[in-house]
Amino acid sequence: MITFFKVILLIILVVSFIGAIGERDKHSELQLTSICIASMFAFLASAKLL
Repeated sequence: MITFFKVILLIILVVSFIGAIGERDKHSELQLTSICIASMFAFLASAKLL
């Protein structure tokens, strides 16, 4: 279950990172950046559980 959660977090991390780089609207870029940062912290937290 934790492995599946890590895979989903990595997918979210990659998609939000690519979206934040390519986004032209500043508001959307900030939202994607915050999602990217949150998924990084969640991934690190889930890695510490094992």
